Amino acid sequence: MAVGIAGYSHVAICVHDQERAHKFYTEVLGFESLDRPDFGFPGGWYKVGNMQLHLMEADEVLQENGQFGGIGHHFAVYIPTESFQETFEAIRDRGAEVAMEPSQRDSDGVWAAFVKDTEGNVIELTDMGPMG
Repeated sequence: MAVGIAGYSHVAICVHDQERAHKFYTEVLGFESLDRPDFGFPGGWYKVGNMQLHLMEADEVLQENGQFGGIGHHFAVYIPTESFQETFEAIRDRGAEVAMEPSQRDSDGVWAAFVKDTEGNVIELTDMGPMG
């Protein structure tokens, strides 16, 4: 099976003060704030063209290893829903280190899994596509 990545979905970064960061991204850069599911920690989602920027307040969930919830900074690639599971398995079969198995959010049905590249960088695989 060919890997079915169709493009980028979003970039996620950690911030120390979500309220201060929110003001910067909305008032200084002019990004539109988007609805965000409740993940149990502060953060924000913003529209940037047809993509998204996701902020995660790191101080709330830093683990002993310094990683944010075990995931940390990452970028996300878009895989259409109909080929998500098959593409994930193809990526796993090609040797990608799986950081988090595929799961589907109850709040909106979005699929996500996380893999690491050879340098330990985290890449989210998701069926949440670019904004249309």
